[in-house]
Amino acid sequence: MSLSRYPGVGLLGPFCRGHEITCQFGYRHLICKPVDKPQDPLLNPPNITLWVSATYGEQFLVNRHSWKNSPELLSLIYCYLHNDTYVAIQHPEAHMINAIAMAFEQRSLLVIPLDSE
Repeated sequence: MSLSRYPGVGLLGPFCRGHEITCQFGYRHLICKPVDKPQDPLLNPPNITLWVSATYGEQFLVNRHSWKNSPELLSLIYCYLHNDTYVAIQHPEAHMINAIAMAFEQRSLLVIPLDSE
């Protein structure tokens, strides 16, 4: 994974401001809360197709790039969503994917494309 140019992205704990994920096509996306969205005027708008249904969010997460993402990325995003460092230990991957996809639909988490498609 490459380092992000936005401060706090990819960190753990209370200083985390989001995580980068690479989709199945190799494009990088920033997953962050609306309050943590970087104040970059050149940043793309959030992907609104994931707001339509949690099913789209689940497909986005399940079909993420297999070797460009770290194996623990889902647990890191889940911990970031709940503001708890160890909450993901208790849950299987399917539960985490469902909860993160619901957060996409409810706009608790934004998915912002970083690469131009």
